[in-house]
Amino acid sequence: MKKIILTLVLCCFGVAMFAQGAKFGITAGLNVSNITGDVSNTKYKAGFQAGVVADFGITNNFSIIPELLYSQKGYKIDGAGDLVGATTETLNYLVLPINAAYKIDAGYGSKVIVFAGPYLGYGISANNNLKFGSNASEIKPLDFGVNVGLGYQYEKIFFKLQYNLGLASMSNATNASIKNSNIGVTVGYMF
Repeated sequence: MKKIILTLVLCCFGVAMFAQGAKFGITAGLNVSNITGDVSNTKYKAGFQAGVVADFGITNNFSIIPELLYSQKGYKIDGAGDLVGATTETLNYLVLPINAAYKIDAGYGSKVIVFAGPYLGYGISANNNLKFGSNASEIKPLDFGVNVGLGYQYEKIFFKLQYNLGLASMSNATNASIKNSNIGVTVGYMF
C-alpha cells in the first residue's frame, strides 16, 4: 500500500512540473453513502468530508486535480421489530482522489467542470460494530474506486457534485463482496 501511495504522490509531482499554473485550496461538504454488493436492507447515511485540493493546469481547459480528504462513509440499517434495533455505521477514511478535469468557459470568470478519475482510500476509524483489520469479522482498511462529477467554478470559488463507486471489496470473507458507494456535494476556495 505504501508503494501505491508513493506512486500516486510522485505522479502528482510529475504533473505539477509540466503544469501551466498550480493552485491550491480547501474544500468541504456533505456526502451520503451506502454499501453495495452482498448486503440487503441498508440505506444511505449522511456524513461530511473536508480537506485540501490542488489544481494543476495542463492547458487552459484541462487540469489534473488531486485532493486529500477526510471523508465519512458508512450506512444505516433500519430495525426489524423488537429483535434488531436501528444501526448507523460510520467509517472514517483518508481519501486521495486524482481527477482529470475538463473546464468549459461559461463567461464572466466562470467555468463548468466535468471530471473523472480514480480514488484511493484508507480507513482510519469506525464506530459501533465495525473495525478495520484483517480478521474475518473486520473490514479491510484499503478502499479504491472511481469517481465522476460535475462542477462550477466562479473565479476562486467552486462547487461540485460527485459520485464515488468503490471497486474494492471491504469484506475479509472470501465468499462476500461489499463495496462503498458515495455521493458528495462540496464547496471550495482556491488561493
